[in-house]
Amino acid sequence: MKIIDYISSFYKIIRGGTAILYASAMCGINPKNELKYRKKVSKILTNLIAEKVIIEGEIDPDAKLLIGNHTHNLDISLMESVYKEKLIWVTKKELGDIPIIKYMVTKTDMILIDRKNKRSVLQMIKEVKKKIDEGFKVVVFPEGTRNKINPKKMLPWKKGVKALAEKLNPKIQPFVIINLPYAFKGKFLIKKVPIKVIFLKSFYPEENPNWYEETREKMQQILDKEYKKIKE
Repeated sequence: MKIIDYISSFYKIIRGGTAILYASAMCGINPKNELKYRKKVSKILTNLIAEKVIIEGEIDPDAKLLIGNHTHNLDISLMESVYKEKLIWVTKKELGDIPIIKYMVTKTDMILIDRKNKRSVLQMIKEVKKKIDEGFKVVVFPEGTRNKINPKKMLPWKKGVKALAEKLNPKIQPFVIINLPYAFKGKFLIKKVPIKVIFLKSFYPEENPNWYEETREKMQQILDKEYKKIKE
């Protein structure tokens, strides 16, 4: 059975890598249709790892800033496959230097942040405001990076996202991703698992001065509860 699993995983890696290369190249060649390529590759990648995608809670169409836990590089593909409309991602500038995904980052209106630049938060606020004013939803991972050791536990949240939200006061909707990283059983072994996305109630930061800390705590409680159910 393991041999079959590894053969299947090898196919998934080749299929996924080919889809990413194609989508990135097409975003560079025809950036006007970049959304079509992004959505297509996102569905392919999600289907390679998800036995099924379960949605809990309601997506708020009026929310302008989405914040979620970062579990894996494919979090973006998952959320792109969940949302029909275009999402604007806040991510690190270095991703734009990776050849395999370069054009999917630089030609798709992503907001690239130079974390070495002390003025990066001010630049982020400026660019996020511009995208929100243009009618887009912006997505950010407050952790800044993912917990590679234990995806069940969130890392401390960065202060920049708090500053961003309180400066612009957009309607925020948190989301929690469950089980995605556990589709990867080893370096070259991938098995489909049920993946869940839980949407929390949206809010405006000005409504609660402690929203940042309380939202993180609530999301971690959801993670603890969901993974306990999976273990049981």
